[in-house]
Amino acid sequence: MKAIIFDFDGVIHDTFDLAYKINVGLFGEELTEEKYRDFFNGNIFENKDLKKKDNDDFFKLQNEAFKYLKIDENIKNNLEKLHEKYALFIISSNQEEALNTYFQNNKFTHIFKEIMGAETHQSKIEKFKYLFEKYKLNVNDCVFVTDTLGDILEGNKAGIKTIAVDFGFHKRDRLEKGNPFKIVSSFDDVVREIEKM
Repeated sequence: MKAIIFDFDGVIHDTFDLAYKINVGLFGEELTEEKYRDFFNGNIFENKDLKKKDNDDFFKLQNEAFKYLKIDENIKNNLEKLHEKYALFIISSNQEEALNTYFQNNKFTHIFKEIMGAETHQSKIEKFKYLFEKYKLNVNDCVFVTDTLGDILEGNKAGIKTIAVDFGFHKRDRLEKGNPFKIVSSFDDVVREIEKM
């Protein structure tokens, strides 16, 4: 194992409530939590219910809120531990601008070799290909840590092993539908599984 690729939202920081509230403001009260979770059953950018303007409005509001988020100490310590042995990356559907703000404000910019968000590509499959080519990696060199069924399915298409966490946007029963390599319930468990690989 040479590299660990992390999703951000729901894995490194639980942004579900923040994102859901912003979307209720945009779509109205009829957007239930369950309907919002459904947005992430596939690639969110392919969701026909979302228009480009919706995404633009969402990111504008979200990026402001991201300025005030603090990273969890346990997650921070675990990432430091992993950083000693592996190259760490982020592949997210969120904006690089927001993620860079988050890590700068938390004085934690040294951890990830590269952060790839929506600006790099809207498809995680394409972002995996880019990462493999740029860093001379193959699917067996990496593991992808995520919290949504849609991400697991994109990981499967790219041929990459996925560790799913059930403390993010999707719960275990939904994650199981993507047949990930493992499902874990804490960030400590993420580290334990990686150390076994």
